[in-house]
Amino acid sequence: MNFIQESGFLKLKMSVIVPLPDNLSIVHDRGTFIIRRRWFSPAVFFLVFFALFWNGFMVVWMTIALSQGQWAMAAFGSIHATVGLGLIYFCVASFINKTDVSVNPKHLSVRHYPLPWIGNKQIRVHEITQLYCKEHISHNKNGVRVTYRVHAVMNNGRDQKLLSGLTSDAQARFIEHEIESVLGLENLAVAGELAK
Repeated sequence: MNFIQESGFLKLKMSVIVPLPDNLSIVHDRGTFIIRRRWFSPAVFFLVFFALFWNGFMVVWMTIALSQGQWAMAAFGSIHATVGLGLIYFCVASFINKTDVSVNPKHLSVRHYPLPWIGNKQIRVHEITQLYCKEHISHNKNGVRVTYRVHAVMNNGRDQKLLSGLTSDAQARFIEHEIESVLGLENLAVAGELAK
């Protein structure tokens, strides 16, 4: 899809059709092109189980510590309890949150909602010269986790991360392709981008 500016509004113009990946949808709202991503994936069920176990253990820990006056044990446990609360927040967000990437004639914006989350931003579209995708590999004790990111190259040469945590390269490539089409940007190679 492609939009051209006409009288301050975006107008649909046909282009190459790219399949819509899972968890993504497209919305057109009063001159704004929106790619909406649902956060939910079946992997969140494991995290819910883990969060329940973790927090259940912390309730027992804190009950014992406080009932026996073990203040050092309670202080140590409060750090882990905070992690547990963060896990619960992340689980709830994974079930209900969405991310909107919106493009209108003036701005590209990224908004995570309904639960607050870091990474909301608004960028003037005339400052964007290129978009590209990156693979992000993180190592932990459970193995390797691969996620994908979408970045913008700004006209001052600065690199701006737009989205992270995408679960498939298809999602990242789709978002890159659609935004470039809407903004009329040619898809040029960027050092460090995901292989095409």
